[in-house]
Amino acid sequence: MKARPERERASVPSEREPGVPVVSRSAQAAATRRQIVETAQRLFADRGYQATSLQAIADEMGLTKAAVYYHFRTKAQILQASLDPTVEEMTVLLDELAGMPSRQERLEAYAVGWVDFLVRHRELGTMLLHDPEIRAASVYAENDRRRRRILRVLFGSSPTPAERMAYVMCVWMLEGLGELSDLSDDDLRATLLLTVRGLLAAPGAAESVEA
Repeated sequence: MKARPERERASVPSEREPGVPVVSRSAQAAATRRQIVETAQRLFADRGYQATSLQAIADEMGLTKAAVYYHFRTKAQILQASLDPTVEEMTVLLDELAGMPSRQERLEAYAVGWVDFLVRHRELGTMLLHDPEIRAASVYAENDRRRRRILRVLFGSSPTPAERMAYVMCVWMLEGLGELSDLSDDDLRATLLLTVRGLLAAPGAAESVEA
């Protein structure tokens, strides 16, 4: 008796087009949230925070207001989502500086890191220039504990008045970025780096620094 041929396994056709990757719903949601935040940042810079509504953000993206509301219930939540990464970036930079043994190394690393931050978030400067609400919620509105830690890491436990003012002027540069909106990223970086290095060369600094 001949052996029966094995039944071929039924193949189930895929509904996905060849070459199109499968994207999870969570990844799609994260991408949509990111697009909402990026769109809101542009509108905040162009129109101002008060003049930008959830409906305006939805219209700019070609979405319904309900679709935006699904991810962010208020405009303030979108603003906070756009600012949270900036605070985290500065915290990481400060932690890196605290581990550097040389004062000069710390000052140079801060100059480069702060300028890179300013260029990366130059649209934030435009928003700060026009909106006190954004200024109050941003990294610009540092709490006293963070300010004292940065001064200690950069200049030691007893920074001079000149050093304290140099640091304050570096922070204020964030608000002044709107005045340099005509510069390319490369030109802006070169201009800011020259300025920050000059400010941080304040006299009378202590050589020893408490991390």
